[in-house]
Amino acid sequence: MDKYEEMTFGKYIETKRKERGKTLRSTAFDIGVSPPFYSEVEKDRRSPLTLDKLEQLALALHLNQEDTFIMYDKAAQASKRVDTMVPKDIPDYIMDRSYVLAALRLAKEVGAGEKEWQVLVDELKSRKEK
Repeated sequence: MDKYEEMTFGKYIETKRKERGKTLRSTAFDIGVSPPFYSEVEKDRRSPLTLDKLEQLALALHLNQEDTFIMYDKAAQASKRVDTMVPKDIPDYIMDRSYVLAALRLAKEVGAGEKEWQVLVDELKSRKEK
């Protein structure tokens, strides 16, 4: 099991911040929010940050791509609204490409499962590695 799997969004970003040896105060200033506000986010008392603040946080904490994606996913899971459950780095990609929406809707319609999606993921990964 991934050591971050059971963590909330707030706990995850707190853990990453501490792993980097950064203070709460300096991290808040790095992303342009007040330390009390950022503290409330880390304590899961406030909704996750906006996309631009999440992007700034990923830079401030020097997160690699995998850690950034985990952060986006946890932010989506922590969201209180059902219509914002998609990680914040994804909506523009989906909405700007009608073929992505068509593929998602078709996959839903035919009941595509993990096996079918894994074939696509494996194909895309092999292209990326070339």
